[in-house]
Amino acid sequence: MVGTEGGAAPALLRVVLNDAEVCTVSRDEVPVERRAVAELRAPASVLHFVASDGTRRSYDLRSAYEEGDRFLHLSVRVGPGYTVQADALLGTDAGDPREAFEAGKSRGVRLQPFFLPERSDGAVDLAGRGLFARGLHFPGVVTPSNVSLLCICDRCAKSFRLQSFHARFGGVVYAYCSRAPHTLIVGEGYLPGDEAEAFARIEGALPPCEKCGGEFHYANPLRCPHCTAPFIDFARHRGERGREYYGNAMYGEPLQRWIPAG
Repeated sequence: MVGTEGGAAPALLRVVLNDAEVCTVSRDEVPVERRAVAELRAPASVLHFVASDGTRRSYDLRSAYEEGDRFLHLSVRVGPGYTVQADALLGTDAGDPREAFEAGKSRGVRLQPFFLPERSDGAVDLAGRGLFARGLHFPGVVTPSNVSLLCICDRCAKSFRLQSFHARFGGVVYAYCSRAPHTLIVGEGYLPGDEAEAFARIEGALPPCEKCGGEFHYANPLRCPHCTAPFIDFARHRGERGREYYGNAMYGEPLQRWIPAG
C-alpha cells in the first residue's frame, strides 16, 4: 500500500512520472481537478496513476518523447463517483501550449478513464467496450484531430496509443484486421442504406492485410498491439459496431485503403 509521511492514510490517488511525483489527491478534496506540468526527461517515460490500495495504471509516453515533446501539461479530474479522467497537452517547453494546440500546431493526449477502488457501487465492466462507453470519445462532441488516445489493454494491462478518425465525416467505412491492430479504410460513396448489410456484399473482395496477411471484416475487433486480445470487441458487444463511428489505428501507423472497382 502506498502511504504518506507520518503514518497518515494513503492518498486517494498519486500521479507519478517515472519516479517523480507529479500530484496527489486526497479523499476529502473530491471532486477536484489537479493541473501540473511534468518534464519528459528520457524516452522511457511512463506516467503512473497509483490508487490507495497500491494498484496502478501506467501510460507509456515514449512516442511523445520520440516526436520531440518534452513537457506534459496535465489535467487530472476525480469526480464524485471516484472516476478518474485525465488528459494532457504536449509541448517542447514549459510554456502554456493552449494557443499552439488550438491552432493545430501541437498535440494532446486523452488517457483512458478508470474507477478508483473507493467507488461504492463497484466498477462498471468496460472490457471490450467501445470508445464512447470508455469515455475516450463523447457523443455530439468532435474530438480534435490533434488529440490521440492512450489506452490500456483489458488483458495484459499494457498501454498503447491510438489515433482516431471520424469515418462519417469522411464518408468512409473502416474494418480491422483479424490478426493484428491494422486498419483498412474502404473508399467513400459506395455504401447506400444499411452500412453492415452493404459492407457484407463486398467483404469477400477485400484485399488481405498488407502488413500481416490477415482478413478484414466489418465485425473484427480492434486488438491490443502487445497481446492481440480484443480491445474493442464487436463480437462480444454487437450493438456497438454501428455506433462506433470513429475508426482507429495505432499511432503513427498509416491506414490501408481500398476502393471497390466500379
